Amino acid sequence: MSAENPPRSPRGWLARTSFGTRLTLIVALGLVVRLLHLLLVAADNPLSGDAASYHLGANLFADGLGFTEPFRYLYGAVDEVLIDGRAVEVVTPIGHLEPTAGHPPGWTLLLGIGAFLGLTGVFEAQLLATVLGLPAIALVGLAGRRLGSERLGLISAGLAATYAFVWVNDGLLMAETVAIGAAAGTVLVGLQFATSPDRRNAALLGLVGGLAALCRAELVLYLPLVAAIVLVNKPLQWRERLLRYFVVGLAALVVVSPWIVRNLLVFEEPVLLSNGAGTVLVQANCDPTYYGPELGYWQISCGQPAPYGPGGELLDESQRDRVVRDRAFDYIRAHQGRLVDTVVPARAGRLWAVYQPVGQLRLDTLVDRRSFAVSVLGLVQYYLLVPFAAAGVVLLWRRRGALLVVTAWIPVVTLTAVTAFGNTRYRTAAEVSLILLAAVAIDATIGRWSSARTAQSTDPPDEQPPGGSS
Repeated sequence: MSAENPPRSPRGWLARTSFGTRLTLIVALGLVVRLLHLLLVAADNPLSGDAASYHLGANLFADGLGFTEPFRYLYGAVDEVLIDGRAVEVVTPIGHLEPTAGHPPGWTLLLGIGAFLGLTGVFEAQLLATVLGLPAIALVGLAGRRLGSERLGLISAGLAATYAFVWVNDGLLMAETVAIGAAAGTVLVGLQFATSPDRRNAALLGLVGGLAALCRAELVLYLPLVAAIVLVNKPLQWRERLLRYFVVGLAALVVVSPWIVRNLLVFEEPVLLSNGAGTVLVQANCDPTYYGPELGYWQISCGQPAPYGPGGELLDESQRDRVVRDRAFDYIRAHQGRLVDTVVPARAGRLWAVYQPVGQLRLDTLVDRRSFAVSVLGLVQYYLLVPFAAAGVVLLWRRRGALLVVTAWIPVVTLTAVTAFGNTRYRTAAEVSLILLAAVAIDATIGRWSSARTAQSTDPPDEQPPGGSS
């Protein structure tokens, strides 16, 4: 072949394309996987619990009712309450309108925009949620590239596109769809802040972290942890460290302040990002979750009797949450020893799939409407990822700033679980950490394998031994 037409590289067309093109192809693969899950498994899945709350609340938001508690408005309620020691039924009529902050507004707002555009049915909302899950793949890929290389970024994106515990959320109408994208975006800007912790990047970290907190309230914990770790490890004067730490917090506050101001104005009790903590605590701190088969989990019956005023009058959402929160704290104080030595380990064990992992998947199927078969696939993938993620920790150890930025979601979700209850989906943000850490190890393995092949192919041939032929 002539020198004017050199042979093409044997690596093929795909290897010669840009990072952006290859990342787009991986996102397209992720879309195919998610559409298959939606069409074959999750389509028109009966909604319950949080998923129903998000969907119905989004439709009411699109109807101009703001962030309204959907169940009492659409269906009313009949609760049995205790008044002067007597059980009395209290009826809340259909059409009862009251504000809600049971969840931060991010996911309801996104679904509400879709509903405003006509996507009001369950399947239509599921299809929208499937599309809204795709940015997480790209953000994980970009974070992987910033962490190491383009190859590392593509490996990270590939894992995010195919890992069942990521895509199972898409189509179930749960906030984890957007939460995992928010977690990945926060890691991406966190890595940038770790490289160059100037005031501009501090503001960017705060803005993205604030958006993440509007998706799930506990995601705000990433900001103070990572910002402190990065700034303490940089050769800056303490005044400048404190100033940049303040910038992170101020930027986050700018993002979340409209929601906080709204909550402070419409509720009787102070409410910041959400007022569902009491409901979670009372359902997670009771005899069935301390001594029964739901050890480390939750039980809805533990929230009974329903909280009402002394005369049976309906309290607002923040007041009801205060009543059940106080009830939960009373139980915790009476069972502190059991909480510390048994319940907390069980909660963490459920989260990290080391305590009743298959039993937890069955609970996920019952409560979160996840497919058991898909959950088993995710569990197998998770167990395969963990050893690679552990190796990735070792490989990143020399780059401590990067390591801490990537792994910060692990203590955040663990803290969430041990203070609430153990649940597979509470691990969602930390799946980003596991994917990136595993990708680091996989990338290093591929690199060593490629180097060995290159060295083998370029070794000089053995020299001809002295002496002629016989």
